[in-house]
Amino acid sequence: MVKKESLTQKQLNVLRIIYEFIAANNYSPSIRNIAEILGLSSPKGVSDHLTVLEKKGYILKSSSARSIRLTGKSLWYLGVQNPSIENNVDYLPLLGSIAAGKPIFAEENIQEYIPVSNQIMGKTKGNYLLKVKGDSMSGDHIVDGDILMVKTQNTAENGEIIIALVDNEAVVKRYYRRVGETVELRSSNPLY
Repeated sequence: MVKKESLTQKQLNVLRIIYEFIAANNYSPSIRNIAEILGLSSPKGVSDHLTVLEKKGYILKSSSARSIRLTGKSLWYLGVQNPSIENNVDYLPLLGSIAAGKPIFAEENIQEYIPVSNQIMGKTKGNYLLKVKGDSMSGDHIVDGDILMVKTQNTAENGEIIIALVDNEAVVKRYYRRVGETVELRSSNPLY
């Protein structure tokens, strides 16, 4: 369960502004955007609030502009039951790592929620995200550090890229059904 740390009213306002801005615009606000919405002339106060929100685990950010991301903890704190924002962006849970090489256990704990534009998702509508570890699928341009959007289903066609559970460990491979019940999971890196 996510630990709920108390926020000041101003910190909560900043968190709500970030959420509402992403819902309306499909991208994160800049520090100046937040300052303007709060009616502040200087972004310094907003920057201080963002630093505290990041330390408490409510947001993730980097030094680049518009890099603020809400975590699952912030969505939970805000009471967002279904982390889907209107019809423009879905927040998909990043559940852990998946091997493109040797299997790594895909832990079923949500590390964070990542906004994914419905334009990028298209008709596929993924259920969750997994981060790639390894290089066995580099022939399909899936490399270490990539994040895969996964749609849960029970069937696959020959040659499709799938996520398979092998002895409770998740791997990404190409799927091929052979004679009878035999299944081959194939890497796309010629070194494997």
